[in-house]
Amino acid sequence: MNDTANAVAPVIYTNSLSPVRSVFLAAIMNFLGVLTWGIGVAMGIMHLLPLDIIVEKSLSFWVVLILSLLFSAIIWNLSVWYLGIPSSSSHALIGSILGVSIAMQYLDPSVIPSWAKAEEVFKSLLISPLIWFGLAFLCMGLLHKIVTSSDFFKRPGWLFNREPKNWIRYLLIGVSGFVSYAHGSNDGQKWVGLAMLILISLVPASFAINPSIDMTEIRTNITHVDSVLNAVDETRFETSEKIVFWETRDHVARLKTLLEQEVLSNTEKVEVRKHILKIQKDYKVMSEQKYAFIPKVQADSFNSAPADLLSLKASIDNISSATDYAPWWILAMISIALGAGTMVGWKRIVTTIWEKIGKEKLNYAQATTGALITAVTIWTATKLWLPVSTTHILSSGIAGTMTFEHGKWWLQWGTIRHILMAWVLTLPVTITLSAGIFLLLWKLFV
Repeated sequence: MNDTANAVAPVIYTNSLSPVRSVFLAAIMNFLGVLTWGIGVAMGIMHLLPLDIIVEKSLSFWVVLILSLLFSAIIWNLSVWYLGIPSSSSHALIGSILGVSIAMQYLDPSVIPSWAKAEEVFKSLLISPLIWFGLAFLCMGLLHKIVTSSDFFKRPGWLFNREPKNWIRYLLIGVSGFVSYAHGSNDGQKWVGLAMLILISLVPASFAINPSIDMTEIRTNITHVDSVLNAVDETRFETSEKIVFWETRDHVARLKTLLEQEVLSNTEKVEVRKHILKIQKDYKVMSEQKYAFIPKVQADSFNSAPADLLSLKASIDNISSATDYAPWWILAMISIALGAGTMVGWKRIVTTIWEKIGKEKLNYAQATTGALITAVTIWTATKLWLPVSTTHILSSGIAGTMTFEHGKWWLQWGTIRHILMAWVLTLPVTITLSAGIFLLLWKLFV
């Protein structure tokens, strides 16, 4: 209802496609985006939570955690949607996760919230809108030099000639589809991650481990991890790093023992997941001390196997495929939800984006520029496994095109202030909401 409406705005606003066809296009392209780009961003969102610590918590604890995340994100997203203010659902989800982590730290000091991610989001809030504003401004200047047709720089006609010329129409449909595809590859994955979190928490026996994974390959990789760790010169670690190293060795040994069995019980599947998550987390700490992975010099031989950091990472990534996955029907469910939400709520956000940021309605060139910059930016971020905000990119881009066409005084500063306020408030409000809801539900039910 909020975020995905940005993707269909160019074709609906310019009368290139009807709302029904636009939403159908968005749903298909979102689905393809989620389906073809893996789940790197989804797993990144999941790992914002201390999964290795909470994996063994009770079912009631998991239910409280999930409800806290969902309620806080939904309350904020519905509120800004109702007011017609474009806001980032990505930041709402990240804020909700941070809030829950803070509440868990209050109950258990061993839980450490992902402050690095919060810092990353705050930096994004400060820097990225200026970048997208500038890119859109430059792109409009480039289009004025390259495109000779004056029709491209006209505003959509509402009384006569409702549809643009065919080449403009097809261009807008193409860039709008690209936005939806990119949106699915990035934003859609975030909700895939949350859906998987729900499945793993409520039905761990069925979803703790990827049912289609080749366990023989996992056994081979864990054996390789064990051999590499055996060759590590642990004397080069600091005391705290040695403790992490010893814990990792212990988890590897336990995982090897579990994987020797042909069939795992439900409890053992959860154990396998716990050990893999611990190994993933500990590797990040160990890999910072690269000197420990230089081959040890043996007194009797110079041909000892090197402790290869790169091969260790490759093996751990392969092992992670047992836990980092999502069934195809989850991808389909998220895509359908994105399409349905767009169908219900597109009008409020489309009206704000395309009519209220500037004092003039947007022309075809502005619509194309805003959509193209949004799509390319999201697509690039997905390749880097970085979560970004569709709303922030598009809103900043539209403001940049309006400034180029008419100057900064042609922006509607009242709307701009509301959007900026929503951007700034998203993180602190959702952090507070989710932490408060979590502590309340925990007190009542856990």
